[in-house]
Amino acid sequence: MSNAPLYTVITLAEALQDPATRDWLLSTGVSLPDDLPPGKDTAPLEMQAILEGISGLRIVYKITATTWQASITSRKDVSWASLRFTAFTGDLELPQKYCFDGGWDEVILLIASRVARHSGPLVLLHDSGAAPQVVY
Repeated sequence: MSNAPLYTVITLAEALQDPATRDWLLSTGVSLPDDLPPGKDTAPLEMQAILEGISGLRIVYKITATTWQASITSRKDVSWASLRFTAFTGDLELPQKYCFDGGWDEVILLIASRVARHSGPLVLLHDSGAAPQVVY
């Protein structure tokens, strides 16, 4: 099994700071908001609160000194997602980078949309090189 994430998650503001990423986003036809909030990374404790606030999901956490991972499954069907902080520092209150290691797009987008309400617009970068998805 590959260690490459299915989706790397970055803030839209972060994506737009890199000229190559900005050009790529624009070339794919992704619509960008005129008034862009700064966006921020999410802390593990914030992520846990966001996940637990989404009804219809079952979440199992694996948290150690160097690992923070959530295995998320739907209570209605077989859809699922795996979310991981990529370089977990052990500090649950420190905003950090995260990714989706796998799962169904429906669950991933549901989670990303809830996180975006908290931290600002996000960009999901697919490991296949498919068009990025901007989530508000």
